Amino acid sequence: MVGTLFNTLTVLLGASIGLALGARWSEALRDKVFVAIGLFTTVIGMLMALDTEAPIDMFLSLVLGTALGHRLGFQRRVDMFQAQHGNKQGGFLEAMMLFCLGSMTLIGCMEDGLLGKPDLLIVKGTMDLISSAFLAAALGRGVLWAAGGVLAFQGTLTLVFMAAGQGMDASLIQELSALGGVLMIGLGCQLLGILPQGHRSWPLVDMLPALTLLPAVRWAHEMLLEFVA
Repeated sequence: MVGTLFNTLTVLLGASIGLALGARWSEALRDKVFVAIGLFTTVIGMLMALDTEAPIDMFLSLVLGTALGHRLGFQRRVDMFQAQHGNKQGGFLEAMMLFCLGSMTLIGCMEDGLLGKPDLLIVKGTMDLISSAFLAAALGRGVLWAAGGVLAFQGTLTLVFMAAGQGMDASLIQELSALGGVLMIGLGCQLLGILPQGHRSWPLVDMLPALTLLPAVRWAHEMLLEFVA
């Protein structure tokens, strides 16, 4: 849990700095750094997504996961929550997606939980320190509250790996990372203000079930290949 605790503290520190000093930063500087974060997030997402070796599994997981998320009203419920609480939640979802989606989160938590090695999460936390400062300055107090989300999400992942006692299949980690990359591309576009036609935001929350469906889709694909063979 050392890596997760460090990451949580860096988000708290970075967001606090952004909220305290953000007013001293010129709007032009904040806008430019915000664009840089969006571009960096998009590029990292692309690099992650290109690592997939089973694009059909990714595609099916995204379609089925989005349909499930839409059916359960995940995005709608989140949008209603944000509308009811005004700007007090500003930046929470964007920060959570940025800090918690990606191979560094998954593999970092696995190494911390299984091997007691927090190295990767410490590197990630250092990156999040800078990102959270500018995100908080641009988006609001929700980025500070995202520190609790990081603690809960990464802490849970780390405990799950500790309980499992063995590593996850490497190919599954790779595909989950690639799928997370697609979601990060959407997040990067949202941060850059690039929106799908007819939408005020990317339906990223509705897409999240894709991550839980991917293992089942991979299993079904493998069974089909064995049956055909």
